[in-house]
Amino acid sequence: MTTTYPLAPRWRRLVALCYETLLLVAVLLAAGMLFQLLWRGEQASVLRRYVEFGYLLSLLFVYFAWCWRRSGQTLAMKTWRLRLQACDGSAPSWRAMLIRFVLALLIYAPLVPIWLWAKHAPGMKWAVWVAGVWAALPAIWSWLDRDGQFFHDRVAGTQIVLVPTVRE
Repeated sequence: MTTTYPLAPRWRRLVALCYETLLLVAVLLAAGMLFQLLWRGEQASVLRRYVEFGYLLSLLFVYFAWCWRRSGQTLAMKTWRLRLQACDGSAPSWRAMLIRFVLALLIYAPLVPIWLWAKHAPGMKWAVWVAGVWAALPAIWSWLDRDGQFFHDRVAGTQIVLVPTVRE
């Protein structure tokens, strides 16, 4: 028997995204330190940078996919009582999770270098505005979408629903 839950409010999804970002920074820092300890050799090699980048991306996907397939919730989603599911209420498929992950990465990942570049380069403060507009695009899309979905959820065929509190 499938229970249908209401779609999560936009503000709740955005707050959970901010919380998720804080958690991911800690995870990536720890994983990066582990990589530094394990990779003994030329620190500035191009190969090393590609391997580390691939390692960190793979780690992120494994984290999200494991959480989404297991319970539909990451730690941040549990905190805000959100769950990712396919539009029919089932667990998202591996294909849907990969599409969602890649699109979200393309949407949110450019914000970090733009912000760092603007912060450390005098005269580049306009880049902060570019990053702000880029960051606002998913929210703007959700206002235009008929169900209030973000772009990556619409394309992947997933949705984030609000899970009621458990009463004992």
